[in-house]
Amino acid sequence: MKILLMEDELHLRQNIKKFLNIKGHEVDDFENGEQLLLNANPSNYDCMILDVNTPEIDGFEVLEYIRNNSIATPALFISALTDVQKILKAFELGAGDYLKKPFDLAELEVRMLRISSQNAIKNFIQINEFFTYDLQNRTLLKENTPCKLSSTQKKFLYLLIKNRNKLVTFSMLIDYVWDEKEISHGTILSTIRDLKKVLPHSFVKNIKGEGYIFEA
Repeated sequence: MKILLMEDELHLRQNIKKFLNIKGHEVDDFENGEQLLLNANPSNYDCMILDVNTPEIDGFEVLEYIRNNSIATPALFISALTDVQKILKAFELGAGDYLKKPFDLAELEVRMLRISSQNAIKNFIQINEFFTYDLQNRTLLKENTPCKLSSTQKKFLYLLIKNRNKLVTFSMLIDYVWDEKEISHGTILSTIRDLKKVLPHSFVKNIKGEGYIFEA
């Protein structure tokens, strides 16, 4: 799983990241909400672990912003707070769970996997009677058989479907698919052209001069 972690306590953040890496997860970590929102797109992650009390922008503000932008990535709050009203606020904002500090890292993973599995049914996008997309495994299925796509095509399609019915700009594609490398516009066109050879092209709408929308 690809995890987005926000925790301002350096030692704890490093320990969480190291543990989850050992367990096979990919983790991007940030000290506070300002860093997270400037440098990460929450829609590209399978789960978010958010500390409540962080400097600049706190966990509640981060999740509120994310949910207001229609991003449904599962979120788990971690905090030393015991105030019932604060805990209720976390769930009202759309958190899937709340774990009080200090905690065992194994319990953190169990809770993280639980809220992700609860969201799993939403991870299967029915494109048409033949095609389905598995968001969890980032796999395009044709009649339940995985389609063969290059790593670039997989990342391209994942970003489109993860943001389905919303504009995916050229800059978003360059940032996510090509890791901000300098590429020509022709490279993007070539990639989408190859994707349309596999996927019914009518689902990908070109917004001239801006990017693409996957209409589902």
